[in-house]
Amino acid sequence: MWSDLNGLSHGRYVPARRIHEHTHHAVTTLTMNVLGDILEVAGYSSDVGYPDLSTVSVADSLRPGWEPDTDVVVADLDFNGAPLELSPRAALRRSVEAWRALGYEPMLGYEMEFYVVRADAAAPGGYVPLERPSHRVYGVGHGGDIYDDSRSASGRGDSLMFEIFDAAEHSDLDLEGVSAEFSPAQMELNMKYGLALDAADRAFISKDMLREIADRRGLGVTFMGRPVGGPFTGNGLHINFSLSPVGGTRNAFDDPAGEHGLSALARQCLGGLIAHHEGIALMSAPTVNSYKRLLPGIIAGYWANWGLDNRISTYRVPGERGAATRIENRMPCGSANVYLAAAAMLEAARLGVVNGLDCGAPQEGNGDVEPNTDRHTPHSLAEAIAAFEADAELRATMGDDLSRAYLTLRRNELERWEAEGLDWDPHDITEWEQRTYLPYY
Repeated sequence: MWSDLNGLSHGRYVPARRIHEHTHHAVTTLTMNVLGDILEVAGYSSDVGYPDLSTVSVADSLRPGWEPDTDVVVADLDFNGAPLELSPRAALRRSVEAWRALGYEPMLGYEMEFYVVRADAAAPGGYVPLERPSHRVYGVGHGGDIYDDSRSASGRGDSLMFEIFDAAEHSDLDLEGVSAEFSPAQMELNMKYGLALDAADRAFISKDMLREIADRRGLGVTFMGRPVGGPFTGNGLHINFSLSPVGGTRNAFDDPAGEHGLSALARQCLGGLIAHHEGIALMSAPTVNSYKRLLPGIIAGYWANWGLDNRISTYRVPGERGAATRIENRMPCGSANVYLAAAAMLEAARLGVVNGLDCGAPQEGNGDVEPNTDRHTPHSLAEAIAAFEADAELRATMGDDLSRAYLTLRRNELERWEAEGLDWDPHDITEWEQRTYLPYY
């Protein structure tokens, strides 16, 4: 399996004896929109005759799959004898290597929110959220789980939550837990933090796992930023971030003598994230729909600020210190590419260190009522595209070719939205959004 720039998976079933042999596929996989249209990106499309990329299995990523007698392995991508710059995993690897050059090893932990939906041929996109009258946030059992009414509700196998739990454990995804989230039929899967590339691989794999487990029951899973309007909350992809010295285990963000128990390094990382807040939005919130989640009052990473265990802040520093000291980035939405959202975050934080930035004072209290900043995420995909284009420093760290291709995809999506002539209402989820995103996200 490997990821395209939209965060969608591609791959091939191969015999186990051939798992380490290269496979070959058109490089245009990385220049296609979600509908499968091949877009023109110089050097990667028709101008060079749609050439092949090669997959290179990442041996350490091999793990048991959730399908019978099938293992899963993540692939790196080569092109013309070198790593493919457009590969999202390669982008994250470049970020990791840039941090290692400074003497630090990035550690990531993902929290993945999603809705469980049921098929409805009459509904836009073909799905509607399940109704769960007894649902409650962090609920388990009948407080948040989903049971198959066609079977006896007395056994472990009837529980969707247990089925997800067992599959994640079987696939060695290093699960921390699964529970209900804020809105009915919404769940969250949390995985243990670890080395950046391994953590991202596990998050990437889990998306397909969750979809396919739900599909066995005739259900669907969506990671859309905000699949339902009204009182329903959006789906976040919260990314927790810390650093350790290369070859060491100490958490470099922790400093008992520092203000709030944070090291100067942590403050500089926060400073970089705040400085590039608008620029990282495009890779954290990649769709038209994403910007219906990034609003004040939805606790979803809107303001360009940080806080001490304050969920209204985008960059939250939970109360734990020592080995658990970390920055939680609350901006990315569930439809974000797990590699690119992390890479953009790591690069913005690294620029904070390189440029010696400081984060200033933390947000206190209700930051939606009295925010300590007037800066916030872009209000639309169009604004996010403009912000990324304007952030030359961040764009350069992501690579020229990748940035060109990614911008081409996002502009194409914006053009398709604008062609519909629909009014923008952040609280109304349109038929176009549901039809466009539900089949894929």
